[in-house]
Amino acid sequence: MDKPRIAVFSGPRSTIANSPTLVTGNKGRLPHERTLPGRYDHLVPQLLHEPAVVRISKYSAHPLEEDSAAIYHQDGNDYYEVELRPEDGPYPLPYVARRANGSGQGQPFEESDLFDRDLGYGGRQFFYPDASRMFAEIDRTIPGRDESGEGSVLDRRADFDFIRVLPPGGYTGKGEKSGVDYFPYRPLAIRRSPRYRDLAKATNAVRAAMDSGNYAGGIWLEGSPTVEETIYWLSLLIDTDLTLAGCASQRTHGQLANDGDRNIVDAVDLIASGLGDGIGAVGVQDERIYAAREFKKADDRPGNYKATGGHGGILGTVGPPVTIWYKPAYRHTARSDVNLSRLPESVEFDDYSDGGATVRVPVKDNNGALLEEAIPRVHIVKYGAYMDEDETASPDNEVDIMARIAKGLREQSSGDPDSPKLHGFVLEGSSPYGLGSMSQHSALEVATFSGMPVTRVGRADPGGRVPSCWDDVTIAGSNLDCNKARLLLMATMLKLGRLPKARDPRNPTRAERAATVARVAQFQEIFENH
Repeated sequence: MDKPRIAVFSGPRSTIANSPTLVTGNKGRLPHERTLPGRYDHLVPQLLHEPAVVRISKYSAHPLEEDSAAIYHQDGNDYYEVELRPEDGPYPLPYVARRANGSGQGQPFEESDLFDRDLGYGGRQFFYPDASRMFAEIDRTIPGRDESGEGSVLDRRADFDFIRVLPPGGYTGKGEKSGVDYFPYRPLAIRRSPRYRDLAKATNAVRAAMDSGNYAGGIWLEGSPTVEETIYWLSLLIDTDLTLAGCASQRTHGQLANDGDRNIVDAVDLIASGLGDGIGAVGVQDERIYAAREFKKADDRPGNYKATGGHGGILGTVGPPVTIWYKPAYRHTARSDVNLSRLPESVEFDDYSDGGATVRVPVKDNNGALLEEAIPRVHIVKYGAYMDEDETASPDNEVDIMARIAKGLREQSSGDPDSPKLHGFVLEGSSPYGLGSMSQHSALEVATFSGMPVTRVGRADPGGRVPSCWDDVTIAGSNLDCNKARLLLMATMLKLGRLPKARDPRNPTRAERAATVARVAQFQEIFENH
């Protein structure tokens, strides 16, 4: 039977595609230098420079091998002789590389280099530029064998193409720049985060692969705190019935008790089974299959992803065997109302409630790819008790919101085609009502009548839906957390545009309010179903 082919996408700041610091081992240190503590020198996966014949002591693979010596074939030697070759792939070997320091001998690489500004925070990267080396090390059983005691656990299951989208590691020698071409988080002093425009890049890359007909599914690798957001965005935008699995890790590849390698193998099993087709984009973590909409990290230890919203979200288990227990009722991927296939090439809407000019914002290019400059700007506002400046409920007390509104209005009216034209807000308010302070509501109402839709959600991990309010001009965010509501609002604006503006956003007329309420209802319908 032919093996399935799977696309493996490298996403940003991904612990799952990171390795421990390369520290010079004791075999690479001089007598006067610091010795690493412990009884063994540590080993790092590396390639042989040339073939080498080694002799391996018999009965050394397990303490009880010699106890069963009678069943072993005997050739008269106390050892096995085998030739190791460079093409075999990486072997665990002593790490003896040293840092150049202008002397004739150099100096050992240390973990402390990562905190030394004078050394450029180590000057090296430990994130993989794509997942190919990591997959090779898994297949070589460097992280561990499978339950049957055999290696090549990935190669036996599928073939893979490794696609660099927003990778965590980059080729600086080829001109790649951190924060533009790749996105690491360690060392922390030089970490970089992806930008709004990068969301379009990710969308287009995944769409192209899933539409190509070459793959049985895709695996998206990203940092554990943010993979939940990307995989939900892809569940909204990608028009496919193929399985798209998001994987992360709480510990780096090659570190003690790393969970990421197993998550990858489990995602491959899910895709190869075909049982994940049609259930939308999912998170695969700790042998559980999470719906993208409810997928959320709770803590940085294995087993600490959870389903948010208070009403389910774990669709199945990897097993073995792979089992799908539930299917989501909301719309996603091929059935999403905001997937790329259903988004217009340009979205058009009235600039003001009382008529006048119509605004047109390009959304896709001639090939159906999402334009980077089309990505809406949505800002999150958080409510906490005792936040009011005074009793006036003045919108001007919310200087951050008002500054965001002013910036959005400038960008709306800018003649620069790269300037974002769609803006909105998410209020993370009280649970379950999604309410903030009076001054926050005053300021956000100014935003609404400035054409910027506002979504209300409960704080942190809501356990139930946000109730709608009659004649309200905000969108009730159901049981979404604020990050997921932000992404859904962004996707919805790509389909509907923004709200009509009032001539005086601080004092809208009754007609302007009615027009806004009617328009908000269109946004609300999408929020009810996604």
